[in-house]
Amino acid sequence: MLDVEPYLERTIAERERREVEIALLASGDGAVAVGLAALRLHGCWALPRIWRARAVRRSRRRGRGGAQNDHFAVTTAGGRLAAVVLDAVVQALPHLDRLHLVAVLDWALNRGHLRSVDELVVRAAGHRGVARLREWGVLADGRAESFLETWARLQCVDAGIPPTTLQLPLLDVDGSVRARGDLAWRLPDGRWLVVEIDGVSIHDRPTSSRLDRRRQNWMVGERTVVLRYDAEDLRRGLLPLEVRRTMRALTRAAA
Repeated sequence: MLDVEPYLERTIAERERREVEIALLASGDGAVAVGLAALRLHGCWALPRIWRARAVRRSRRRGRGGAQNDHFAVTTAGGRLAAVVLDAVVQALPHLDRLHLVAVLDWALNRGHLRSVDELVVRAAGHRGVARLREWGVLADGRAESFLETWARLQCVDAGIPPTTLQLPLLDVDGSVRARGDLAWRLPDGRWLVVEIDGVSIHDRPTSSRLDRRRQNWMVGERTVVLRYDAEDLRRGLLPLEVRRTMRALTRAAA
């Protein structure tokens, strides 16, 4: 097996797909992507930054390796054979930390691959990682539309300020929905504090001007205050600190 372009500059998605293809080739004819590799083929937005692509031969799925090689349903995803989403999540459980497990569940719920976390708990019975699924699965919310939104929400939950709702409709003057706020908190005076997350990937450098966005953070509408953040802000832990400070300031001003 020879990579004819080993030094070609690739995007994160391209590098991940390349690793999946290598794993499939190494496993021989009829190989099936499993676990995180299968989730990559299904288009999951919540994979860890570093992970190992795995594949098994379809005719030899029972063997050593625990849950990774148990019997599972197979489908086609991204033009390749892959475990179905539910089985792929079960296979990936031992390799996911809290943030990425919740983000994977958010993605599966959002895209309709999963009806409820309870459904997955039943499917995962007896597999490695089911305990963490029971513990962390309660944090999943299918309204999240990106990994960054999940990360932002969990930061606020851990800080003791969980959002009141997600995807709050923001209305134009004519009453039409102009946009949706990713995370939103209802303030005591009835106004909303809305957080919008820049959609740039956590693995990429933001291309928009952070200074411009930060200047907009204190734009106060008639009923809405909007704060905007990106991946770098989440890395630094700024979001929950500023949300708490803003909530306190607005509450005092309204008193």
